[in-house]
Amino acid sequence: MTKNAFSHRPPKSWLKITLTVPGDKVDHLAAFLTDLSGGGIEQIPDPENQALETVIGYLPVDRELTEKKQRLNDFCSHLLGKPAPGGTGCFSSEIIEEEDWGRTWKKQFKPLEITPHLVIKPTWEDYVPAAHQKIISLDPGMAFGTGHHASTRLALELIESAILTDRVKHEQMLDVGTGTGILAMAGALLGAGQVTAIDNDPDAVAVARENVLLNNLADLVTINDQELSTLPQRFDLIIANITHDTLIDMAPLLTERLTRGGALILAGILRGEQEDNIRRTYEKSGLVTMTTRTGDEWAAFYFRKLEG
Repeated sequence: MTKNAFSHRPPKSWLKITLTVPGDKVDHLAAFLTDLSGGGIEQIPDPENQALETVIGYLPVDRELTEKKQRLNDFCSHLLGKPAPGGTGCFSSEIIEEEDWGRTWKKQFKPLEITPHLVIKPTWEDYVPAAHQKIISLDPGMAFGTGHHASTRLALELIESAILTDRVKHEQMLDVGTGTGILAMAGALLGAGQVTAIDNDPDAVAVARENVLLNNLADLVTINDQELSTLPQRFDLIIANITHDTLIDMAPLLTERLTRGGALILAGILRGEQEDNIRRTYEKSGLVTMTTRTGDEWAAFYFRKLEG
């Protein structure tokens, strides 16, 4: 965790949630837990049983904790097709202090060659890049986005494709729900002129700003907590790696904020029903689907806004 992770507020206590489920259920559970917690989750394959996978998330210890635990238990019971023993048996849990979460991330986070031109590496690891590679040094702190999750990888692949292969205009880029700032920094390193990154989570804003400074990108990337609706300008390239329901709600605003000919990249979407719903919604708003990429159970879209 970054040294200044709590400069903007005191540390919190969290309930660490651990669930082990069949592999074909894990992405649905991960998406639900991400929505419920509002933060990052971990997915860990079971080394002794390849059919199982463990999902770990963190719920803030606050007045909503009891209700969130019940919602999670109900969802898990429905997902597995059987009631939980005693109504609370779908998961194990323990209270942890916030500093411990950062140590957990560090155990999982290793350098990753995520695209032909981008390498994500933690600040505490060394990596010697090839001549054609750009490096993002990252400390995730309390924010979401290290590049190891399929939705982040897909978004990064599409950013690289849009900028380097399709040569879309990218003088002004917007990253909505920036998390650690990983997508915003990738855009800047790949050639975006000016990048605006927004997030409504003060933890994410603090972590992303520190990561931008660490990568010497402060002249290109601006991080703030502005609402999308308050941004005055339009953007040539917009990225949003959030969740399906939020992306549906944001469709009119995201479309309106695109310049003519602009590109929109969306991730955080489960394959199947969510994927179909996103495509229908954004095509109805006037965008054209250029590419859909999938990885594991996740999908990402690359849309364009027609000129004229």
